[in-house]
Amino acid sequence: MSTDAAAKGKAGQQAKQAPAIVLSTAANAASAPADVVTVTTVSAVLDTVTLTDAQNNAVAGAFDAGKRSWHSTAPLDYGSQYKLTATGVGPHKRRLTQSSTFTTVNPGKLATPTLKANRFMDLSGQQTYGVGQPVIVDFSEPVTDKAAAEKALQVVTEPHVDGAWHWFNDQEVHWRPPEYWKPGTKVTVSTNVHGKNLGGGVYGDKDTSYAFTIGQSKIAIADDKTYQIQVFIDGKLVKEVPTAMGLHEQIGDIDLRTRSGPHVVLGTERETRMTSASFGLTGAMGYDAMVEWTTHISYEGEYIHAAPWSEAQQGNSDASHGCLNVNTDNAIWFVQNFGPGDVVDVRNTGLPLQPTDGLLDWTFSWPDWVKGSAAQH
Repeated sequence: MSTDAAAKGKAGQQAKQAPAIVLSTAANAASAPADVVTVTTVSAVLDTVTLTDAQNNAVAGAFDAGKRSWHSTAPLDYGSQYKLTATGVGPHKRRLTQSSTFTTVNPGKLATPTLKANRFMDLSGQQTYGVGQPVIVDFSEPVTDKAAAEKALQVVTEPHVDGAWHWFNDQEVHWRPPEYWKPGTKVTVSTNVHGKNLGGGVYGDKDTSYAFTIGQSKIAIADDKTYQIQVFIDGKLVKEVPTAMGLHEQIGDIDLRTRSGPHVVLGTERETRMTSASFGLTGAMGYDAMVEWTTHISYEGEYIHAAPWSEAQQGNSDASHGCLNVNTDNAIWFVQNFGPGDVVDVRNTGLPLQPTDGLLDWTFSWPDWVKGSAAQH
């Protein structure tokens, strides 16, 4: 026999000996719990496939229509051993069985995702939000593979709205559409990171999801040139409120002007303790007081609130340390009508919102917002 003929004969024997049932690579080595375990056939039809953990608990799975393949449909646990067994019928009605055991990865760190409305409130805090509310996912550990995290995170809207993620740091990522939400939009967010490799030895921990609805469009425009707050509900001007905003003065490094830009309401309170020491102002210009009827609009402590002491200035000049002073009746109206996700757009103060001062999502143009996405670059 020639050398070529021998080689062909050997290749033919190898082809005949090729396994009719092939188990996935994930079933032969340590894998992430999110990896899909698969069984495929070369020349067989599957009868049964079982994937069980060390306690013999079965993991759900599904066949294709012709029972030529099978895949797991549920995530696995970390640091657990599994056994995969597949049986089927091959050529000449020969019974076939393939088995494998494998252990899932035991990560050094787990990142738990939390859905937030803002720094002070979980997204589950209420069922309806204003048109400016972003979707926020806060991870308990820094995420280095941000593209992998974004691929796992899911936002479903009804009716459909396009949007994008934007990372503010290694642990906090926001999702928003190009423009303010339309009232009535239903939003469902799911993290889906359990078992996913998020980079740097960090894997996703337990998942969470939440559904909410966008309420009426409530947008207040506060203009430091006119000293008025115009309130629009569903696009219609419904109220005009005199205000006194932050003084155009500077004490050391502290600028008392109200920050310009779209502020997203963080919450409301009947009474709030306000102290100037929180931003470094003490002495004769300092204060520590309980203030009534407060609508919180920035992390640095800007509020719309009752200020009976400055009613003479409201509507004609500035008087505050950065808040929007209004009379008591108007402050009560804001607390009763505005809430998380509604928008207070401050204009013409000459001092823009700072990068860490509240929910800054709408200060970005859409192209600049998309630049903060890892998956779209």
